Amino acid sequence: MGNGPFGLERGMMKKDFTCDLEEVAPHIYMLSAVPRPHSAFEAYAAMIAPNHGLSWIKAIGGDINTNPFGVEVRSNFDKMRSKLAGIYQNYEDMDFLMHDSIWNEPRDWMQALENRERVLMIVWEAKHGSKMKDSLVSVALMAIAKDTNTGYIVVEYEFDNHAEAKNELSAIEDQAL
Repeated sequence: MGNGPFGLERGMMKKDFTCDLEEVAPHIYMLSAVPRPHSAFEAYAAMIAPNHGLSWIKAIGGDINTNPFGVEVRSNFDKMRSKLAGIYQNYEDMDFLMHDSIWNEPRDWMQALENRERVLMIVWEAKHGSKMKDSLVSVALMAIAKDTNTGYIVVEYEFDNHAEAKNELSAIEDQAL
């Protein structure tokens, strides 16, 4: 078990995982389990490049029943923000509605989020004074809407090998041309 998020480590290769890996997109895998799960999340995805290994982890929260105002989604988001801020400290807060959105009333909060006209996201990076660890370069917390009464939260972790892994995967894909 590693010291990184959920017991996973930067650069882990497919052979290093003790769980089942289901490829859902090229080099993106759903993990059947993680060494250190968290009760706020019900699914985990990872990008694993052939040479650079694990470079990105996504933890996906369970459905949150809410109202059109998004009260319960925002509450769960705020709880996770507090937990992550206790670890990584300073962050950039992005909570805004797109300029010309028609979903600008408080009761439209979930509708705007579902239509991607509202953003509720926090990003931890060194440039914001965050205390990054475990070879991480960024951690992002996001609120997502399935519909006006259901949402969930997501946390994405990006390791310092992510740019190289993306370049590796792009080169592999370009071999098809």
